[in-house]
Amino acid sequence: MKETACGNEDRLLRALGEGRAPQAFEESLREHVNGCASCAEVVALYELFQADSGRLQAAARPPEAGRVWWRATLRARQEAARRALLPIVIAEKAALAVGLGVLIALLVAAAPWLAGQLERPDVFSGSVLYGFSMPVLLAASACVLLAAGGLYALWAEK
Repeated sequence: MKETACGNEDRLLRALGEGRAPQAFEESLREHVNGCASCAEVVALYELFQADSGRLQAAARPPEAGRVWWRATLRARQEAARRALLPIVIAEKAALAVGLGVLIALLVAAAPWLAGQLERPDVFSGSVLYGFSMPVLLAASACVLLAAGGLYALWAEK
């Protein structure tokens, strides 16, 4: 069964919203609250919330104004520096991408020559590299270069 709201609830909420204590209500509203269970519950909840709010405000330790100002100033400076460095960071990343592209293009262009050098047994006769095929060597070189570029990109941001 659903309870219906009291007709005086709006008047009660308006009085509580204005900051009036239940003891300061006009006589007719005080008598109504004493006789109406719904309005008495609203007043009880209001007093509970007010007491809780008072305890929280007493326990709150707001920071000093100077510290808040200092932090806001520091934050504004950091944001300004970040915005000022943004074009430089973009240029660095673009240069890194272009450099990697040029390096990959050079490796692709030099691949036939490297393949010819690796096919000659006397070039790397005592080397560990001689035991690997050309695609494996190119893939390993690309992985090392990409890892180095990735590490540089991570360290350059910090």
